[in-house]
Amino acid sequence: MTGKRKKSVGRYLTAVCVVACWLLIWPVGILKDEKISRTAADYSQNTGPIGEVAAIQEFVPQYDHIKSIGVDIGKLNGQANQGTLFLHFFDENLVEFAKVPQDISQMRDGELTDIPVDMVLEAGKRYYLSIQCEDYGDMPPVLHYRSLAGNGPSENLHFYYGPVVIEDASANIRYIYRIPLNLVQILFYDSLIFLLGVIIYSLLGKSDRGSEESE
Repeated sequence: MTGKRKKSVGRYLTAVCVVACWLLIWPVGILKDEKISRTAADYSQNTGPIGEVAAIQEFVPQYDHIKSIGVDIGKLNGQANQGTLFLHFFDENLVEFAKVPQDISQMRDGELTDIPVDMVLEAGKRYYLSIQCEDYGDMPPVLHYRSLAGNGPSENLHFYYGPVVIEDASANIRYIYRIPLNLVQILFYDSLIFLLGVIIYSLLGKSDRGSEESE
């Protein structure tokens, strides 16, 4: 009786775990997919130094949850490799609500460096991202930008260097979003969980039969 009881408890717990994992996949949504949005242009220009003057990108996020933002700076042949770059986030009323630091020495020169922000915004709403450096020594880096027309990313609207709009310009930025799984992905993970549950259920049965034979 003890063996049968253990078998029943084990199978019951297996079923509970399978259902719990299904619920975590949907509707809880513990697993997320990623969506990347960036410019398609293959050339760039430079702003002036982003020390005392900030580069500002007006943007409208496509999704609610931004995992990271890739930023492309120029270190001027290694002269600008000190200090901290800050991402300042402002709402449409120009009220700052977040400030994210990044060590400049850890950023790549002339390539996108993904800066974790893990930020929940409102998709379709306008925001401003100000990029500026502090404690940079003799020389702050510059920010790379590209033509907006036909290149995107679609999030980007006006691009400013200080108070001045740079016409047909878009900061070279990569937005990485965390988005919910689609139906196909949910069914895929649910199937894997179900298969694992069946295997465990079967192994419990074999273990129980082995115990009975040894007796």
